[in-house]
Amino acid sequence: MKRVYNSIIIAGILICMAGAVLLFVPGHERPVVTIVYIGEKGDFGFLDSAYLGLILARDDFNFISHEMLWDGSDSQDPVIVDDGKRADLVLILGDLMSGYAETVANKYPKTPIVVIDSGPVPGDSIRSVSFSMYGASYLAGVLAANQTKTEKIGVIAAKDAPVITSFTDGFVDGVYSGNPDAEVSIIYLADDDTGFTMPEKAAEVARSMYADGTDLIFTVAGGSGPGAITAAKELPGLLIIGVDSDQSELAPKTVIASVVKRVDQVVYDEIEAALSGRSVAGEDMIGLSDGGSALIINPRFPEIGNLIEERYSEAAEKEAEYLLMNENG
Repeated sequence: MKRVYNSIIIAGILICMAGAVLLFVPGHERPVVTIVYIGEKGDFGFLDSAYLGLILARDDFNFISHEMLWDGSDSQDPVIVDDGKRADLVLILGDLMSGYAETVANKYPKTPIVVIDSGPVPGDSIRSVSFSMYGASYLAGVLAANQTKTEKIGVIAAKDAPVITSFTDGFVDGVYSGNPDAEVSIIYLADDDTGFTMPEKAAEVARSMYADGTDLIFTVAGGSGPGAITAAKELPGLLIIGVDSDQSELAPKTVIASVVKRVDQVVYDEIEAALSGRSVAGEDMIGLSDGGSALIINPRFPEIGNLIEERYSEAAEKEAEYLLMNENG
């Protein structure tokens, strides 16, 4: 049975490309699932959410989990694990490892591989799941327009890249739908992936934005975001909309909401599907209506919920239009 999670889930989008069924035939009494990741757990974001899904799935489906921190090489083997057992499913977290996923699939063509948070990855045994974040970010923009008093709103983004664009596009469109006179400033921390691991610089940017009159900041910068949140706690009146997981626990009086990828739910569902022989190769893009993304409201700000609820359908429609427009170039 699918787990039910406590959060405000917004309406959304699902795009499926059919593929071959990934047959699952465990070679031992308890199946083995390998999860491959980059970075450090305890990020209050993507990885922590993924591990929540892994733990819940392990409790429900009684498999052996094996963790592998990717070192950037193709030589690491996620299929033959330390005790000599063979993994029945490999979960790879993040599009940076899409090439690595192809390498593993070529070496082990009968082992199902699921790449989460990635675009299409070639291979008959590979399934990729990506997230559309436009709709949830649109609602975050609606919220920002409602909460700002100075009409100056900031976005701290890791880098200018497609993985960030649907966040920023949705957020800006949401802000202007609620307040056409608002001013939105976007600052990119770096030109490459180091922008996801620069909390000190994010804090510096937050202070600079605040000094310029900004009173609400949306962080789209992975591990850099907590730096901005920490800085905001010391800046009276500055509010934050977080990202990736519910970040209100980092600053309960400052983080009013968080735009999240439901990585926990996706990890859980993908494990369940693979272990039951229902996983299908190809590509899925998931968004609001099926719970692939969400806006989680800090319970300290209950009055916000009604505003967001009223704009669910609008956000879903805007996301569908956005995806269609981008698909058609």
